Amino acid sequence: MSVEQTTNLAGGRLWPLEQLRAVLEVAARHRLRTHLDGARLLNAVVASGVAAADWARGFDTAWIDFTKGLGAPVGAVLAGSAELIEQAWRFKQMMGGSLRQAGIVAAGCLWALDHHVDRLAEDHANARILADELAELPGITLDPTTVETNIVVFRLAGASRFCERLETEHGVRMGALGPDLVRAVTHHDVDTADVYRATRAIDETLRGAR
Repeated sequence: MSVEQTTNLAGGRLWPLEQLRAVLEVAARHRLRTHLDGARLLNAVVASGVAAADWARGFDTAWIDFTKGLGAPVGAVLAGSAELIEQAWRFKQMMGGSLRQAGIVAAGCLWALDHHVDRLAEDHANARILADELAELPGITLDPTTVETNIVVFRLAGASRFCERLETEHGVRMGALGPDLVRAVTHHDVDTADVYRATRAIDETLRGAR
């Protein structure tokens, strides 16, 4: 049983701690192994004030990415018991997943942990600004109060064509999740001025489609 914290396609929402505990209880009753997909776990930590150890408590394994919001060029870690990590290491080697001279990768990950965790709050604030701005534009359906971290998902007819035009004409990249669903993510390389520039670009793209 795997739980993603924060949730990606649901717009970066947080699993409440009490709800996670309830899910773990169900998994225990059915003797299921449990995994915390924490690609953006530290976004949850910053947004909620709940420590990573508390989010991960009760899971057999937990995963953290150092890319995405933390801004490292590459790197992730899997945490678990010594027995499980030994098994994971064996399967990694069997599948050809070894990486030599990995110190430079680890250095980037350590830098991200030391310098890029607290600044995740900036990404969350920028995502909320983006959501507030987008909610005012015609044709977009979005409740800004649902934006808890750095992901903004909104409804818009013709999502794929919109994203294509937005990137081609304005250099702003968003992703179409379906025919009427768009995902935008704020991150280390996007500041508040960029958010407002993106909003203007979105407005112009929508006006051009009308």
